[in-house]
Amino acid sequence: MPDTLMVGMEIRTSVLEYVTSRIHALRSQQQRLKNKAANPSSTEPQDASTQPENTESAPAPTPANDDEIGTEKIFPGNFENIAAIRSNTMKFLPNFFGHHQLSKIFICFPDPHFKARKHKARIISESLNAEYAFVLRPGGLLYTITDVEEYHHWVLRHFLNNEQQEGEPAPAPSSKDLFERVPDEELALDPCVRVMKFETEESKKVTRNKGNKYVAVFRRKADPEWPV
Repeated sequence: MPDTLMVGMEIRTSVLEYVTSRIHALRSQQQRLKNKAANPSSTEPQDASTQPENTESAPAPTPANDDEIGTEKIFPGNFENIAAIRSNTMKFLPNFFGHHQLSKIFICFPDPHFKARKHKARIISESLNAEYAFVLRPGGLLYTITDVEEYHHWVLRHFLNNEQQEGEPAPAPSSKDLFERVPDEELALDPCVRVMKFETEESKKVTRNKGNKYVAVFRRKADPEWPV
């Protein structure tokens, strides 16, 4: 949809430069396709200045030209509705987005921070999940994907309440009460899940390495009624 906006937030400069170069290449390609459609007989040479810059420290090779990263289809919005900014999401997310502003949040292959003393740096936590619930509208979706099974179970533990056993006291209210897991049957029809699993640079790397991919998507529930 042309009125849909997508913003990527990344703290690493090299990754931000890589993503930005991809966006510029897609915009350039769209412009060439529009010019070609308007003037079918013209044969414009490709402008080398529109090629994305080489970023050696980026997570994947920069494409040689914009034809390799897009499609011969003109998309609504022409990729002008996509941007990436350098910011620390874990610290400043509420500074950028208001209450119930977002429809979808994607957390794709985050750093697992394997050591126990580094778990506090994981981008999924009780406090951060409360911020995601704040900016995500009711009915909105939060997508997660990882190639680390232990991290996948960490995600589930931090988004879902354990089943209450008979005779046990009810758990204290938390951000978990604001999310429910989307069933696999619904995920099978979601194109965003397919893109996360097969189209992103990191997912392609996992596929090449014959790794596993673990997906979990959570729907933001409506805010509970205040007690009278």
